[in-house]
Amino acid sequence: MTDTILILAARGQVEPMPGFIVGPIARVFGFLIDFLFNMVYFLGSAHSLGFTIILMTIIFRSMMLPLTLKSQKSMIKMRELQPEMNKIKEKYGDTKDPEIVKKRNAEQTALMAKHGANPLSGCLPMLIQMPLFVGLTFIMRQAFLYIGRLRDLYYDLSTAILQVPGLISTAGDTPGKLQQMALPLIPNNILENGARWHNLVVNHGWSPEAAIDEVGEVILLAWPEHLSRVLNRFSMDMWYELYEYIPAAQLPNIQTMVNRLMSIESFFGIHMVEGGGLRWPGILIPLLVGFTMFCSSWLMQQRTHDPNADERARLTQRLMLFVMPIVMMVFTVNFPSGVGIFWITSQVYQVAQDVILMKKDNIPIKIPFLKTAGATAPGDGTIEGKAIEKKSTEAKSSERKASKK
Repeated sequence: MTDTILILAARGQVEPMPGFIVGPIARVFGFLIDFLFNMVYFLGSAHSLGFTIILMTIIFRSMMLPLTLKSQKSMIKMRELQPEMNKIKEKYGDTKDPEIVKKRNAEQTALMAKHGANPLSGCLPMLIQMPLFVGLTFIMRQAFLYIGRLRDLYYDLSTAILQVPGLISTAGDTPGKLQQMALPLIPNNILENGARWHNLVVNHGWSPEAAIDEVGEVILLAWPEHLSRVLNRFSMDMWYELYEYIPAAQLPNIQTMVNRLMSIESFFGIHMVEGGGLRWPGILIPLLVGFTMFCSSWLMQQRTHDPNADERARLTQRLMLFVMPIVMMVFTVNFPSGVGIFWITSQVYQVAQDVILMKKDNIPIKIPFLKTAGATAPGDGTIEGKAIEKKSTEAKSSERKASKK
């Protein structure tokens, strides 16, 4: 039996346990996700993992709101100070003399400090989001490790699977059906650890637990907590294939547990722990990531627009407006869809925030790809311009009616 518990060669689809850097980050955010998940699950289990990510993102962005507003104000001040900064630069010229460069930098720093501007403040909100992005990426690949209800469900499912005879071979060299399906899902380094573990237990009399402590990470299919990591990577097609080897008496219970897990981990047909890929409906995630990021960047450039920027700076801004959404779309194809939901929610929050602030500051909101003729001129493609155009049309119509009378 020990021989067949051992196990496994593979292609690395089971996520390795986190290291000393990602581990603490994942545990902190995992605790928060577990807490929020229980709240959402109480209201309804369907799509609860997706709604948990949305709720967590809204809370996180709301906590960051003061810092985000301060950062954006600093960016706007930097834009307003740009003419003065250029004057200082012209004053000292392009010299590379260390003393003159030091004086120029000191004068520019004093100017920014006087007006409360910081050229690096625009990067701070993004840097703060990165730990959450990293932690969430790992959590979504093995959400059951951090969410208690999911962990219990996977453990119960694994226990039920292990009670089905023949799925795991206990003798001979021919693996059972479950072992055959698990082979492509286990990283190759775990095979090496498993071989060492087997040697210590069988040939040297070590206890299984002590051998694991010695060799490191292993996956033993006969242990429910280990089997859970493999079952977490099963697609519905794989489950349908395995169903054919489960006796009719045990099948309904296993199907019920699988359907319950899929209902929790799926968000309107999109599995949160898998990459969106290029197939429908998963492709919606990277497409929405690109679209919402484009909208967010478009509004941000309008808020921080510098009319005195040179052509090179404007070209760079236009390039980044399109390049960054495309880059994020490509990344999101292979990232767990739950991470994509986080990014989409975050960008929608940013868009709503910018629209409110732009209306408050009387900054015209231009519609992308529509030709504009002025800030608020009729028919210029802005919301304000359309309103003026409508009023102008109504006024002309009233005048025509009055002349007829």
